Amino acid sequence: MTEGLGRVLVIGAGLGGLTLAHALVHAGIDVRVYEADEGADERLQGYRIGLGQRAMEALRASLPHRLYELVEATSGGLTGPGLLFDEQLNVLSHDLEGPPADARAIDRQVLRRILLGALEDRIAYGKRLTGCTEADGTVTARFADGTEATGQVIVGADGGNSAVRRHLAPEVRLVDSDLCGAMGRTPLTDRFLRLVPGRGTMVKGPEVTLMLGRMQFDREPSEAAAELAPELPMPHRESYVRWVLMVPPEHPAAAGPRLEDARKLVLELIDGWHPDLLDLVRSADMSGAGRSRIFDRPMPPWPVGRVTLLGDAAHLTLATGGNGANTAMQDAVRLAARLSEAGRGERDLTSALEEYQADLLERGNAAVEYGKAKLKTFVSVGTTTGVAEAGSR
Repeated sequence: MTEGLGRVLVIGAGLGGLTLAHALVHAGIDVRVYEADEGADERLQGYRIGLGQRAMEALRASLPHRLYELVEATSGGLTGPGLLFDEQLNVLSHDLEGPPADARAIDRQVLRRILLGALEDRIAYGKRLTGCTEADGTVTARFADGTEATGQVIVGADGGNSAVRRHLAPEVRLVDSDLCGAMGRTPLTDRFLRLVPGRGTMVKGPEVTLMLGRMQFDREPSEAAAELAPELPMPHRESYVRWVLMVPPEHPAAAGPRLEDARKLVLELIDGWHPDLLDLVRSADMSGAGRSRIFDRPMPPWPVGRVTLLGDAAHLTLATGGNGANTAMQDAVRLAARLSEAGRGERDLTSALEEYQADLLERGNAAVEYGKAKLKTFVSVGTTTGVAEAGSR
């Protein structure tokens, strides 16, 4: 164990928090993770995302070798043309911008289950944070069930609704982004594979935009886990098309609460579209429809102490296919590196966390702006100007 640094308490067992936990274990630092959900599979946390080279390098540096091998084995390629169709599947462009060629398609649920592997004895569920205090060189987390945990550092990796962020920067509020979307996952058949032959596809109708991404596993996850990490339970998971429909902000559904019958809404919005697109929605597992929220300002610096932030808790990005996860994983390895330096006595903890915060805010606020710009492009593509721009990328 690294001398000079006691236990690190990570609040939140999402992708960023779990990557940090692995990185700290790798560095010999004691870590415990506290998750508000009652269990690992309590709720759906999304479908396919794209992880770039830096995020994959963060996983390689943090995970045990066999678990990283499993990540690679269960990922998929993101190469090939980016297509732009109209609603009758007439091709408008073959050159739609997409992820870089070295990015990998990753299923969020599969990745999270891999990240949970080898950490189960360090994770406590049902721990909703209600407050934290710093005193005498330690920090204490208090939970709704009446329990407490004490360590040297608290890291808020608890998402956009972060209780840790409210402690550090109570002036920062969540506001509506005026974006509403419905999401689904449809099993990947030959028919639907033709809709997404490459890195991604966009279908631009007269009023709404449908975005499609292929999650084609190099190896089926349960079979790969049985060979590479047999102690890790992994359910069978088929390849699929992940799709998102952007709901017009003036539509009544965009102003209401989360819909129970999202499929009906999507089918109404794409009525008259090509039969392949209608059947894609009819055949889907639906995760529902809901509004996106963002911070009402760029995250400002906070007083540096023994409490810090990571991932969406500090830089809540709009849903752009993995932007938030990519940034959170970079947060994780950089924070682990700074804490390791403090633990080895190479620098004091305050300067280590101060440097981390400056780096976090610069990269994180840039990622937020990137997400905003990306979604504006998605919404605007399909106009005469948008099609021309899409074809020139």
